[in-house]
Amino acid sequence: MTYRITIDRSSCSGFGACVDSSPDVFELEAGGLATARTWETDDPSVLDAAAACPMGAIVVEEVRAA
Repeated sequence: MTYRITIDRSSCSGFGACVDSSPDVFELEAGGLATARTWETDDPSVLDAAAACPMGAIVVEEVRAA
């Protein structure tokens, strides 16, 4: 299964819970905001990262095959 990641950077407060949950996908930029190393992944840990975000800034959607 493939997941598409969206981050609402205006809601991100840089807590880093996403990085703790999914360090292979998420990182904090120098300014402290979260970013993804890739915007589509098959790593299910991104679901935990989205759930862990206290600001609800991360949305993960399943990408359906055509």
